[in-house]
Amino acid sequence: MNQIKYLFHYKKYGMLRYLSHLETMKMIDRALRRTGIELKQTEGFHQRTKISFAQALPTGIIDLAGLFVVTTFEEIDVSRLKEANKLCPRGCEFVKAEKVDEKFKLSRFVDGYEFKLIFLKEPEDASFDIEKKGEIWIARIFRSFNSSIPKNGEYGQFLTIRSQAITGGAN
Repeated sequence: MNQIKYLFHYKKYGMLRYLSHLETMKMIDRALRRTGIELKQTEGFHQRTKISFAQALPTGIIDLAGLFVVTTFEEIDVSRLKEANKLCPRGCEFVKAEKVDEKFKLSRFVDGYEFKLIFLKEPEDASFDIEKKGEIWIARIFRSFNSSIPKNGEYGQFLTIRSQAITGGAN
C-alpha cells in the first residue's frame, strides 16, 4: 500500500483548552478514526495510530497554531477534513491538511511559536512589546521550539494564546 504523510493544522479553544496534551491527542486520534480514514498503526501487540504532535502545551492555553503529522494509506481532501470537524467537540477544529515528504520531521520544520499574552491591566513588566486594545493589553512574545512556554499567569497575564507557528526550518 502507498503511504502518504500529512501535516495537519488545528485549533483548540474554548473549554477544550483545559484538556491535557494526552487528552487532546486521544480526541484528535478518535476524530480521525471515526472518519474512516485508513491511518498507519504502530507495530506490536498494542497498536496505536502513528501520530506525531509538535510541542505540548500546558493546560489552559488556547492553541491556534497546533500541528501534528499522521501517515495514511489514502488521500485526504477538504470533504474528509469537514467530516472530521463535525466529529470533534466544539472547540477543536482542523484547519488544513497538507501532504509532506516521507522524511518530514516537525522538530526540524518548526522554529518556534508566537504567543499572545492578554492582560486585564497594564503589565508592570516593560520588557514586552505591549499594545492596548480597548480594555485589554496584548503582549507578543516568541519562544523557540522546545523552549519554555509561558504558563497562564506567569507574567500576571489573564490568558495565554499560542497564536502562530514560525516555520521554515530545514527538513
